[in-house]
Amino acid sequence: MFTFESCMKRGARVVAAVVLTMLSGCASVYVDTNIKELTPAERVSVANPQPVQLLFEFQTKGVQNGQATDLLKDAVWNTVRGSGLFSQVGEGPAANGALLHITINNVPLSDDAFAKGFVTGFTFGLVGNTVGDGYVCTVDYLSGPNAQKITTITRDAIYTSLGATASTPQHAQKVAGFTEAANLMARKIVGNGLNDLAKAPGFAK
Repeated sequence: MFTFESCMKRGARVVAAVVLTMLSGCASVYVDTNIKELTPAERVSVANPQPVQLLFEFQTKGVQNGQATDLLKDAVWNTVRGSGLFSQVGEGPAANGALLHITINNVPLSDDAFAKGFVTGFTFGLVGNTVGDGYVCTVDYLSGPNAQKITTITRDAIYTSLGATASTPQHAQKVAGFTEAANLMARKIVGNGLNDLAKAPGFAK
């Protein structure tokens, strides 16, 4: 049996948004479908993958969130390793000096700057008791100490609907819970960011 207190305790173990944290486990959770997990055929391949040092940080409104970083670390690392873009992914400095810095920042969907970053699909001003949180993934890559930085930015969102009268978010898929939603969001947002990175003219160099 769920109580408001149990919902808050469960929500405290998952990602980011204050409102969503309070509601996790007590409502229906959805992940936006404007970006999808890439299939192997959709991933850019590189001829000569190089090793890289990976740094990952989750932020809430630009402030470091260590709990959420720990929660999503495996999803992010596995996505980077599975991309095929790097021969080795480690926490320590790579022999060639290559550095990959990934940041996922949780921001309100009402934030004007965040809203302008989307072209289609998001339902702002959702009716009923449906709330949403946005996520901005910034991927910064340096192929070596004197290389020019390459940056890509991707966006995603998670919605929570509470109560029988709450609307179902448009362009979204229902998932089992907030932990599943957070990991799916992380895999999608990082995977697509890496794919965009691989398409950049300077990446192969």
